[in-house]
Amino acid sequence: MAGDTIDLAADEARSDRPKKNCIAVVETRAFLAECIRQSMQESFTPFQVLTYSDTGELRSGLSTVSPKLVLLSMEENAREVTNALQFLSQNLPTVPVVVLSGRNDVELARVAIGNGAKGFIPVTTGFKIVLEAVRFVLSGGTYVPTDCLFPAKGSAGQVNTLGASITTRELAIVRAIQQGKSNKIIAYELNMCESTVKVHLRNIMKKMGAKNRTDVAIKAQKSYLPERAAPSPLTIAA
Repeated sequence: MAGDTIDLAADEARSDRPKKNCIAVVETRAFLAECIRQSMQESFTPFQVLTYSDTGELRSGLSTVSPKLVLLSMEENAREVTNALQFLSQNLPTVPVVVLSGRNDVELARVAIGNGAKGFIPVTTGFKIVLEAVRFVLSGGTYVPTDCLFPAKGSAGQVNTLGASITTRELAIVRAIQQGKSNKIIAYELNMCESTVKVHLRNIMKKMGAKNRTDVAIKAQKSYLPERAAPSPLTIAA
């Protein structure tokens, strides 16, 4: 009985301890996990960067840590990414998740954002851009690279695949969203009220079957766009 009492007291003491704020890196490959951890730790000193082999191990550690962001580094398997994101949305519903991918994959980006990820970062992205993208997500934004939003160079003559139901004004709004512009900026540039932009955006999302403005940009990536200079990596306003 005395032993049980001591154990219970110890459990209560542990539960009262403040949890450490952290950035959680989920990566099954130990070497890559440590590389990511070490490269990020210096740039995110307010947080402790911790590594976990899978989402189950992360959940087991929630008694001692409080993740502020999860960096999900996985093989390019859409089903595994979907399962992991759904697991995280159930266990950490308020914590933003960024998917770290081995390549620029439009379909995988769509799967990730469609299942609640707040960021999609290919490992081909420059290190400084990765850091800024993570900071942007931590501050409440959503990030995807322009390679996943714009057609490849030379596709200027591509037919608009958004459908005849998308009006000229709505198409202008879609293109502005692809450029990462906020509703306020879109309203100013198109000479309309911000509330009108929101109405158009709701109609666009309904017509395109999109869940949010980021999904609109991704679904529109095959649409006609006039040829232009290659844009810099894109951050999309929350």
